[in-house]
Amino acid sequence: MDDLARNIKRVALVPMVGFALLCVYLGYWHVLRGPELRADPHNSRAQDRLRTIEPGRLYDADAELLMGVAGSPGDWERSYPAGRHVCHLTGYNDRSGLQWGLRDAFLGIGRFEKPWAEFVEGPLQGNDVMLDVDLDVQQLASRLLRGRRGALVALSAHTGAVLALASAPAYDPAAILESDWDYQLFQEDPDRPEYNRALQGLYPPGSVLKILTAAIVLDLNRVDPDTVFHCTGKYEFEGATITCPRAHGDVDLAEALAVSCNTTFAELARYFSAEEFVEYAGRFELRARAQMPLPSSEGKLGDFSGANREVLLSETAFGQGATLVTPLAIARLTLALANGGQVLEPYLVELVRAPGGRVVASARPRAVGRAVTAATAAAVAGMMRGVVEEGTGQVAQLRGIDVAGKTGSAENPHGEAHSWFTCFAPAEDPAVVVTVVVENAGAGSEAAAPIAREVLERLLDREGIR
Repeated sequence: MDDLARNIKRVALVPMVGFALLCVYLGYWHVLRGPELRADPHNSRAQDRLRTIEPGRLYDADAELLMGVAGSPGDWERSYPAGRHVCHLTGYNDRSGLQWGLRDAFLGIGRFEKPWAEFVEGPLQGNDVMLDVDLDVQQLASRLLRGRRGALVALSAHTGAVLALASAPAYDPAAILESDWDYQLFQEDPDRPEYNRALQGLYPPGSVLKILTAAIVLDLNRVDPDTVFHCTGKYEFEGATITCPRAHGDVDLAEALAVSCNTTFAELARYFSAEEFVEYAGRFELRARAQMPLPSSEGKLGDFSGANREVLLSETAFGQGATLVTPLAIARLTLALANGGQVLEPYLVELVRAPGGRVVASARPRAVGRAVTAATAAAVAGMMRGVVEEGTGQVAQLRGIDVAGKTGSAENPHGEAHSWFTCFAPAEDPAVVVTVVVENAGAGSEAAAPIAREVLERLLDREGIR
């Protein structure tokens, strides 16, 4: 009898274990993996369901509408009240801009999905997204860049929040899909208006990279600010010749940065190795992609392993060579120097809010690490202040506010030099960072710096500093 009872228990155990495993299996796919599967674009049934969801809206930092929605379930259409000024942020369909990068947030799916919402709350609604971008500043940047090719990045010096992100040429998102002909013209435009130059554009940095070189030699204690160099207008090294627009004579490091002396910074490459340069470039995240829900490019450094590595390092030290960077990378470098050597990761999204007003995600300023000591950062910041007070960046001066900046004219094989300017203000207590590049526009003081000055002034007014 006891044997029969044991056998019955054993037989009963099999379906019990099977039932338990089935529950775990179904729970895994329905609860843990369910949101992912329902959000998968290859799930045709899920796609039909997604078309019934009213997408969320996009707002600036002051709750100004950047991207709206109209229509009815199954036929929702986006509206673009801010138009071309924010086109690289909004995109023009669900495969571009933040419509692509924040798809799950706008539709309330994936990690933003609320279980049982459809049964409890009725028709589904997506989440609204608020950026740190200020529409007024964004519009100003867009207007200043109109008719050119280039980009502008403005950041909060305290948090790394993106206050403006403009790329030119721009486009009207509402007009792109009006007809197949309009879309074809847009795609074949040789100026590539869809290309977000602020995050995807790769440019030789020119003289704005001299702030990195200065930071390296100071942080390694190989040179001090009073070290004197002699510029004859020409520096010959390993068979290569590097020139300056004029002979500057005896200059210390601060004076060399103020007048943007190429030969002095080429000579500074003697004070560090290629490995040390690459290490510091990594500390400043010079090549890193932007950690934002938008397409971005990875920067490039030259190959320092070849026979001409010393020449390449000298060229790189004053901003030429084979280095290519994005405007965002230069803004991040400038932000680190403004922030005492601490590298902050720029971010775009401030918060994601559910239809009922509940905040389901919010930004947290993120420190990546320390690139240089606070003393080094302060020394370079002081030199950048000298660039604006008495050097090549005087056009960026503001009444009553000290500005720290650096101009750049980056030679390229495709025409006139690119114009750069990067800066922060107030110099003694930084609040905002602005970086501008204008393609084929010559000296940084002529094209990029005046644009940066106007945006910087508007930002400081916004912060109540002026």
